[in-house]
Amino acid sequence: MSRCGRPGGGVLPQFQGRGLAARAAGAVVGAARVAGWHRYLHAFPSVDHHASNSVCRKAGFTLLGEVEFEYPKGHWITSNDWRVDLQG
Repeated sequence: MSRCGRPGGGVLPQFQGRGLAARAAGAVVGAARVAGWHRYLHAFPSVDHHASNSVCRKAGFTLLGEVEFEYPKGHWITSNDWRVDLQG
């Protein structure tokens, strides 16, 4: 879990900087395309989590802008809304 209690992911420090997270995100995009259930896939990393935002960029997502989330209840966070077109 991330520090905000939302599901997240991470790469162990000794494996960081090798592009593993971006490749994993790309694999998720590929699997979502094959499944064909949805037109878009979104990711919502915190605006101040530079590594996660970089992963989205490298995985082919497009930044749509900032959004506010209440999670958990009573706790507001600002995230970036990244989107990839699964039919594009």
